Amino acid sequence: MQSLDIKIDKNYRALELGFLEGGNPSAYKRLLSFASLNAARTMSKPMKAEAPKGKTGNLIKSIRVKSGRYSRPSAVVGPLFGAKGSPNRPYYRHFVTSGVSGVRQTKSGPKAVKPIPANPFVMRVANAPANQQRALEAFYKTIEAFYNDQVFRGRILRFKRGNQR
Repeated sequence: MQSLDIKIDKNYRALELGFLEGGNPSAYKRLLSFASLNAARTMSKPMKAEAPKGKTGNLIKSIRVKSGRYSRPSAVVGPLFGAKGSPNRPYYRHFVTSGVSGVRQTKSGPKAVKPIPANPFVMRVANAPANQQRALEAFYKTIEAFYNDQVFRGRILRFKRGNQR
């Protein structure tokens, strides 16, 4: 019995993706949104491992992945901000990632305080080449699954929001 293995050129997949973008732009945006979320999910575990461990561990627990608000399709991964006292959402996340200078402004003028050095663990994880490569692989695997998996493709094409032509 003969076996036939067909390999499709990446340029053909890019052409198919271009047809999808032109023919069904809302499905194209949904596909890229799914792909970007899957890519961002690969950064979650390394970010939790790199985060500083405090007494409560709330900074680690607050690391989440969500779709981006601007320039969609996009995704965001990092510690979520919460109101003071809200569970698992520390209000102090920006103190850790950005640090605090040695001067605080008060009504009576500037006062010297203990500076806190920044710990930019979010940027360290995001800029690591291994993490970026893993995220790109997840992005392209999602697009490949769209073409190869009928169930996945049906889920993306099934949802219709807003004005549809």
